[in-house]
Order: sequence, then structure tokens, then C-alpha cells
Amino acid sequence: MGKINFRLNNIGECRKCDKEKRTMTFVASDSTRDAYNTVLLPENWDLERFNKNGVIGYQHNVYGSSFTGPNPDDVIGKGHAYIDDDKLFVDVEFEPKDLNEQAEKIFKKLQFGSLKGVSVGFIPKGKGTFGKDKEGAGQENETYYYGGQELVEISVVNIPANPNALKKDAKEEEDEEIKNQREIDLKSAQKTEEPKVENQTEEPQKEDEPSESDTLGLAIALSQAEMEL
Repeated sequence: MGKINFRLNNIGECRKCDKEKRTMTFVASDSTRDAYNTVLLPENWDLERFNKNGVIGYQHNVYGSSFTGPNPDDVIGKGHAYIDDDKLFVDVEFEPKDLNEQAEKIFKKLQFGSLKGVSVGFIPKGKGTFGKDKEGAGQENETYYYGGQELVEISVVNIPANPNALKKDAKEEEDEEIKNQREIDLKSAQKTEEPKVENQTEEPQKEDEPSESDTLGLAIALSQAEMEL
């Protein structure tokens, strides 16, 4: 499986809630520019694998880490994703309390409102591009448009109160693919801006003129001859 990226959408809020069925519907993503200065176009989502086994996690901890293995209780439910009204929606069914107390707590926090949003985990597909003009690489509103993305997981997440803190983290963890594409675009722009310099060729040395090395050798020989005298 390729590298998994994560995106917290600006409007990833809950739209519907059924307490009896333990279900909620979220807007998981749309076409607006996110805190990473990237855009996930709704028409480019590949949902097939996710909808076969719709993993709903908490804080993207379903993968574990280098320090701890994956905890099955971090999988808090199952979901079904679909595109509607130019947005990515997900219907989530939370695990029952007797199966997963953590899922119960998160479900109640979502109802209360102290948790509100979800984040998508996806694998980039195809080649992305930077926008034009002010959205170009290195420009004022630099924006990267993914060429396509496969949804693999959706997590309920804690949304930072300070959006600037989120943007800082996003810049520090910027995807390698975006960095590489920026370097390519910036180098291409620099080539078109650099003035052409005419090739200057050195004048060939005349055969009857001694070279610098010959002159140095002659001076050493004369010095040695003076010392012998």
C-alpha cells in the first residue's frame, strides 16, 4: 500500500445523527483549499476499497505507531462513503458500548459537540499539478491539486482551536510529492527567466609565444645556473 496522507476538511462537520441506530453522517471533504494548501477534487475520489471495508477510526490511530501496535478499540465503527452535491459524505455506524467503550464515549462527545469533525486518510493517485497565476508554485496563494486519491480510512479527530497551529503543522509535514513537483515547477520557471549568455571562447595561443608553464620553467633554469656560477 502506498503512503497514506491525511486531510482535515474545513467543513468536516456532522450533518445527521440517529441516537437509536448509532449513526451519523459527515461531510468528510469538498473542493475547497485545505490547511495544507491542497485541493482534493470530489470527482477524483476512488471509494471502491473503502466501501468494501469502511474503517472509521479515532485520530488515525488505526495504523499504530513505531512505539505501539494498533489498538482494535481505535476502530470505532464502520462507514459508507459517497459523492453528493460536489462533496464527499460518509455515513458512520458506531460500535455498541458493550463492544467498545471508546466508541461510546466518542459517539457521545459528537452528540455533545466537544468533538465535531472527521479527517480523511487517502493514497494519492496520478500526477497532481499546481494552480495557475497566484496559485502557481512559489506564488502568493500556492495551491496543489491532487490528480486523484483513493480513500482508505476516515477518522473522528480533535479539531485544534487555533487554525494557525494546524497550518504550521501542515507545512512541516508537507508531502514529498508536492515538494518534488514544486522544485520541478520552480526550476522550469527559472530556466525561462534566465538571460541567455553568449558562449565566449578563449583565443588560441600563438605557437611562437611561450606558454606560462614554459616561462616558469625557463626562470627556474636561469636561477639554478646563476647559483652554480
